[in-house]
Amino acid sequence: MEKPFGKRMFLFLIVVGLVALMFGLMACNGTDGVDTKPVAPERPVPGLPDPTPDEYGVITADAWMDHYPEIYASYKDNLSNAPGSAKHNYLEVYPALATLYAANAFSKGYNQAASHLFSLDSVRATPRISDASLSNCYTCKTPQLTNTVNTKGVETYAIPFAEAANWTEPISCFNCHANDPESITVGNQFWVKAVGADASKVPEAAMSCGQCHNEYYFDPATKATTNPYNGLATMTPEGIIKYYDEIGFKDWVYPVTETPMIKIQHPEFETVYGGPMPMRMARENGYSCADCHMGPVTADNGVEYSSHFWQSPLNNADLIANNCSQSGCHSDLAGQVKGWQDSYAKRVQSLSLDLEKMIKEFSAQVTAGSLSDEQIAQLRTIHRNAQIYWDFVMVENSNGAHNNAYATQYLDSCEKLIKEGNTILGI
Repeated sequence: MEKPFGKRMFLFLIVVGLVALMFGLMACNGTDGVDTKPVAPERPVPGLPDPTPDEYGVITADAWMDHYPEIYASYKDNLSNAPGSAKHNYLEVYPALATLYAANAFSKGYNQAASHLFSLDSVRATPRISDASLSNCYTCKTPQLTNTVNTKGVETYAIPFAEAANWTEPISCFNCHANDPESITVGNQFWVKAVGADASKVPEAAMSCGQCHNEYYFDPATKATTNPYNGLATMTPEGIIKYYDEIGFKDWVYPVTETPMIKIQHPEFETVYGGPMPMRMARENGYSCADCHMGPVTADNGVEYSSHFWQSPLNNADLIANNCSQSGCHSDLAGQVKGWQDSYAKRVQSLSLDLEKMIKEFSAQVTAGSLSDEQIAQLRTIHRNAQIYWDFVMVENSNGAHNNAYATQYLDSCEKLIKEGNTILGI
């Protein structure tokens, strides 16, 4: 049934107001000196009935093509960010990973991610999938899992991976909008629970992005995707370590040393919005992920909309010139980011080798029987926590640019722990 146009227009005006508010906050100190221009989402083509959901209750991206042609076209531009030889193989970029991830599935294959449109292809192709894998591995890979969980229950997460082969829709409109493109939603209820009342402190668009760009684990009993914190304040390595320690959780056991290890996922949201020192632009100006990664675009026909071609803001010259530079916050954003990322790359690589050396020596001394039980217990804690700090920075997809202060602090903590471990080991 076609949705009443009055309701659609009402929702449209609400979104316009929200976007206007966000752009009005773009300057470091209010809007002084900045000529902001609110950009509305593309208006739907009038007179078209809403598409029909598929068997999983999801209206696919292709079904919205005629309703939002410009947005749909920008969404399809993500096909240019495809898997292949141009992607980094992190096992080659960081040779120490063979040691750091020993006995973990990430040691079998770990490539730079392709775009959201390849989410299903990528998860099905990775060598990390085994006969024991469950459908929870599809978390954030398809909205068809999300809606099945929401309609049939968390038992869906425990379905064998192979039995979910009929899911065909990659990350698309439903993930952020459900079946109403004029609203912003958060479908992953585990994420809603983890953020809790603090959701009101974060832009709605950031909550929508954050539902997938976060650190999570699979509950050992239910196999349900779960976050290791409650609220923004505990979204730090320290808070996450405390959470995992309290429930006795481990992702895998390291060989020889028998250290109970944690594999951090992709904590973009935690890095930008979590803890006592969130990203400055998010803290002071209320920026959302979309403000930088889904910049405003004007089509050839004059239609203005938010691009759904997800990319670095450094690739959006108009965004940098009209907002980042004029705001007074970044006189040279590209140069600033390059400085951060160059420093990050050197230090992450160096610490990976230092951590590898400590782990190898720890393993050798366990094998030789030269450590006391107390020393082994201390070293296991150091090993587990040092790698959590390192992984938290390395796997966060901005290469240190989202929150350079946090990246520096966490690498400092990693380095300090490695030195403590080396002291015990006598190296």
